[in-house]
Amino acid sequence: MSFKKALAQMKAQNARRPKPPTPPPPVESKEATVDAYRQFTHVFSHAVYRAAVGDPKGFAAFLDPQPAREDLGRAVHEALAASRFITPEHPEWDTVMRPPTADEIKARENDLKRRAGVKTNKALYNGVGSVAVTLQDGQIELSPLRHLGRGAWEGIRGHEPIRLPGSISDTELGDAVTAAIEISRNS
Repeated sequence: MSFKKALAQMKAQNARRPKPPTPPPPVESKEATVDAYRQFTHVFSHAVYRAAVGDPKGFAAFLDPQPAREDLGRAVHEALAASRFITPEHPEWDTVMRPPTADEIKARENDLKRRAGVKTNKALYNGVGSVAVTLQDGQIELSPLRHLGRGAWEGIRGHEPIRLPGSISDTELGDAVTAAIEISRNS
């Protein structure tokens, strides 16, 4: 059997097979991240659709290294409020919902190093803690993350996400985020 004939046969078989249904759209959620460096705390929002990416038009705040609990909770609430759920039909889909380029990552890390007053990524990420914050269906979920190096993070085995009501006060949210940061730093 020739290649062309085999290819035509496979195409005919695939055309007869029923196509799987399209998956339902994801549940709308809002996401933010809290990165606690030794020199400052960075709270920022994400654009979300199945995956979350940093939103160039989103919220970003730089707080003290040990911010007041109320200030930290307020910044997290503001970041969640600024987070955008962007569907593929959104006019900014192509510009926002894409992974950052190597140049964008380097520029972001250079800005963070400048703010921290350090010269290397090792010095920047030494002692850092990070918490992923998700608001979905009226519940806030805090997931402490472990630093893998080179700006990479992963969930911490054995630690379930901390779930809180969406109506939690700024001070209580700040307390919970601070506790999650300590889990992240000590993992």
